[in-house]
Amino acid sequence: MPHLRHSLLGIVMLGLFLSLPPRALGQTDRPMIESKDTHYYDFWPGTWAEVVNGQADTSATMFTVRTSVHPAAFAEEWRQVYDGAAHHSTALRAWDQVTNRWMLVWVSDNALFQVWERGKEGEDWYIVKEFEIDGERFLSRQWWIPESPNRVVRVMERSFDGGHTWEPRFQTLFQRLR
Repeated sequence: MPHLRHSLLGIVMLGLFLSLPPRALGQTDRPMIESKDTHYYDFWPGTWAEVVNGQADTSATMFTVRTSVHPAAFAEEWRQVYDGAAHHSTALRAWDQVTNRWMLVWVSDNALFQVWERGKEGEDWYIVKEFEIDGERFLSRQWWIPESPNRVVRVMERSFDGGHTWEPRFQTLFQRLR
């Protein structure tokens, strides 16, 4: 009967866990406190095009970014070109003053909804998300690193060991059109 007792205890514990209200994170009514980190994406607003053969190519991936509800919140509209077709998505990139980090919510035209967490290495911020595809789990990480006032490099990496090591996927250069 010890096995049955442990099973019943597990069921009771699961029931108690499920009956608890969701864990709340701190909230505040205070105004945003600006810092060097909240200004990391100050370069971000504008219309950007992928650089192909040394030139901004408006038939390749493009996106437009505008400042949203506060100085460290950006609404993004994307047209990514891959596999011979254009794919549309929208995103909201914003600073969270409670957790002191950047976050990103991304929604695609094929009904994907993703929440990406933020991390920082040195002076640069990145987004990271865990995926599982065909039973394989990995972390995907993206960096947006300013190269000049009107050029930015997107670096994509993957980790199959929980973020201990990263392998490059690709780098793409974008140029601001306006």
